[in-house]
Amino acid sequence: MKSKNKHSLQAEQAHVEALKALAHLDRLRLFFFLVQAGGEVSAGEIQKGLDLPGPTLSHHLNLLRRAGLIQSRREARFIYYSIQREMVSELIRLLSACC
Repeated sequence: MKSKNKHSLQAEQAHVEALKALAHLDRLRLFFFLVQAGGEVSAGEIQKGLDLPGPTLSHHLNLLRRAGLIQSRREARFIYYSIQREMVSELIRLLSACC
């Protein structure tokens, strides 16, 4: 397996936005909740699991979605959220290559 040269690492604006989105305790808790769920979770289940007010939860979900860390899917009147695995994998590769 060929290792990457540390000097060839290149962060992009999308990585900065993703890390900024995670730099808030409630958003980090929300992100971890979705990671531990391992699949799609409805907004109602997230709200119940994290005990966040609806408007606050919507705000945090929107920021994480715009940062590319999560994705959403609407089914009837429910919205389901899950981790955007490609972006998360990119961040992990970028951060772990520095160590």
